[in-house]
Order: sequence, then C-alpha cells, then structure tokens
Amino acid sequence: MKINFSTNNVINIYKKNTVNSEGNKKKLNKSDSIEISDVSKEISKYFNMAKEYDIINEKIDKIKAQIKNNKYEIDTEKIAKSILSELKGSEQK
Repeated sequence: MKINFSTNNVINIYKKNTVNSEGNKKKLNKSDSIEISDVSKEISKYFNMAKEYDIINEKIDKIKAQIKNNKYEIDTEKIAKSILSELKGSEQK
C-alpha cells in the first residue's frame, strides 16, 4: 500500500479549516438573553427581606450587648417628645 503525503495537501487542508473556523466565529457573535420567571422574582423579594431581617437582628444584638455592658444610654427627652407627639396625634383623630 502506497500513501501519498504531500505538504501542499496538508497546508491546503489547514487553510480551509482556518477559513471555516473564522466563518463560524462570525456566526457565533449573537447576543444571549435570559428571562427570570415570576417565581424567581418572588424568591428574590423574600431573599432581600431576609437580608433586612438580618440587619435588624444585628442592631438588636448590638443594643443587647450595650445593655449587658451597662453602656446603653437612654435619651429620656427624645422618648418624652415622642410620647407627647403620639398623644397629640391620637387626640386629633
């Protein structure tokens, strides 16, 4: 059995493949898009609410630590103003 091996044939095949691959690259330049389902949007909303809940818990833990260490200061004037404001608001209703 005789095998014909010519470098010119190899080079021609290589050139054809590079031309074909460049043509394929041009076809592949399409934009992708995704669509998020309503269920996923709902889950995302609850996930964000959970993050806010964690922030609230962090604030509570901070206040608890301040109380435990006797470093929590109460602004009695602010509390009194808030109580009076609420009482005035409820009288107008």
